[in-house]
Amino acid sequence: MSAVDVVRILDRAPLQFVSEDDLQESIRAALVSAGIPAERERRLSDGRSRIDLFVEPGVGVEVKIDGSWAAVVRQLQRYAKCPEITELVLVTSRSKHHRIPTELEGKPVHLVSLIGAAL
Repeated sequence: MSAVDVVRILDRAPLQFVSEDDLQESIRAALVSAGIPAERERRLSDGRSRIDLFVEPGVGVEVKIDGSWAAVVRQLQRYAKCPEITELVLVTSRSKHHRIPTELEGKPVHLVSLIGAAL
């Protein structure tokens, strides 16, 4: 399973949410419905990070409905340094997050925009 596959599924999924926790669960449910096991709140090997969702063999999915652009990039960069992460997907409802780098620590970063999604 690649990050491109995850993005394709999430772009078509009717994600329902009021909070970030709701959105994480909606994403997990959409992936599971597509036959893709997704683990929530996976602890990473750096000993301090926990990514919102993890899809084997190494796709990390981070969900953001708030937070500064710089803080989001720092968080994704920290995740990208972990060897079990091979690709990242940022799912966000904020346009300020759209300018994330397409690569961090040599690993691809993909964007799923929820602009226009009902909160």
